Amino acid sequence: MSEAIAFDTHRFVKNLTSSGFTEAQAEALADEQAHLLDSKLATKADILAVKADILAVKADVREVKADVREVKADVREVRADIREVKSELELKIEQVRADVEVKIEKVRSDLLTWMVGALTAHAALIAGIVAGLIRFQ
Repeated sequence: MSEAIAFDTHRFVKNLTSSGFTEAQAEALADEQAHLLDSKLATKADILAVKADILAVKADVREVKADVREVKADVREVRADIREVKSELELKIEQVRADVEVKIEKVRSDLLTWMVGALTAHAALIAGIVAGLIRFQ
């Protein structure tokens, strides 16, 4: 409450004394009335200051809303990036899985070829030993 409100205490005291109040009573009431007016009533300047504060708050709210919109846009971009990375990872996992399956099949094939060769060699060796034993008898 920066500005004092004009209050004619002299006129107020005069009206009260003419209505039957003592001068002391009228002056006490005038002082209280002046104090109330000075401390409790808002002036035009007070109201303008509050309006300015409200406008500043509204501007801050608009700024925060703009920031929120930017954050939401950033979140959408991040989510899109995550979906893209997830798709790429899933594709790479499938490629690795396929490569591993191909390598496993190659190892199986190589192992089967080696085992057939080894079994054939063993069979030939056993057949040779048996043939040699039959000759010596």
